[in-house]
Order: sequence, then structure tokens, then C-alpha cells
Amino acid sequence: MRAFFTALATASAFLLSPPAHAQDMREMQFVLGLMESMNQLSVRFNREVCGFILQDAAGNYSSTKVSWGGEASCASLPIEPGMRAVSSWHTHAAWGIGYDGEVPSIQDVEGDMRFGVNGWVATPGGRLWYVDGTTGFIMQACGRGCLPGDPGFFPEEHGPVAENYSLDGLYQRFGRSR
Repeated sequence: MRAFFTALATASAFLLSPPAHAQDMREMQFVLGLMESMNQLSVRFNREVCGFILQDAAGNYSSTKVSWGGEASCASLPIEPGMRAVSSWHTHAAWGIGYDGEVPSIQDVEGDMRFGVNGWVATPGGRLWYVDGTTGFIMQACGRGCLPGDPGFFPEEHGPVAENYSLDGLYQRFGRSR
């Protein structure tokens, strides 16, 4: 529980700053609670889990029905008419050798940008990332171990994990050109 409050304090500086579509603390709290349970299940069954965060007219947050994917992919169910998605969310399943699941993938970020929403990504090491769906900038909302993670996780297999990345920085991390 201490990690939860540490994550809230750490993320508050970012979340209260002026980037486009900045998330509020209530969304952060909702996402942390959701990801605490979903990341455990995702690791246990080695499958990605995904959905959308919705916000009603009163400002309350909820999630769409959970969608189960495979080891390295997940497709969210369609959003019901009249509902408004404010962000996507998904997990990266269990740790797998050779798979850099400790950061959002290029596809994760570009998918959020195409859909026009921000995103949240939980990792096998227990990190929670925030994706700005307008700029492609990503930052750790809370670091390694703030969410339940994979007990078999091998830290930093792919090198140090930065606190944030631009989309170009993500391309560099994955050794790809844009």
C-alpha cells in the first residue's frame, strides 16, 4: 500500500502539469487500483489484458469489459455507444526472455495516438507507464515494483529503463528507425 501512495505523490507533479489531455489524480487512483489486480492476473496467466478507461458526465471513472489477449498482444473490445474513452490500458503479461516488456512498445504508443486517447501500460517488473496520446511522450507514473510483478522478472535485461521517453527515444531503444 505504501507503493500506491508513493506512486500518487510521484505522479502528481506530472499529472498536474500542462501537457495535452493531462490525467487527473482520480484517474490515476482508478488506474492504480485496476492495474494492481490486472497485472497479477496477466502475469499468472502470461497473457496481456486490456481495455479502455471511461469517464461519465459526473467525472466518475470506470473500465470497459476486460479483454484477454496473447503473450504479446491484446485487442480491446469496442466501446459501447454513448460512452467516452479517456485512455486505453493494458498489461504486458509475464516476463519473457528477449522481450523488452518493461517499456510501452512503439505499437502501444502509436496505437494510442491513432485512436486519439492517452494510455496506461503495466509491466512484468511492476512499472506503470503513462502515454500521452497527443505527443507520444511516455513517462513512468510509478517505477519498478509499484504494482505486483512477475517473481521471475529479470531486471533491466535490455539495459537501464529511463523515467521517460519520447517516441523517437522509444524507436532508438528498440533499434528501429522511424
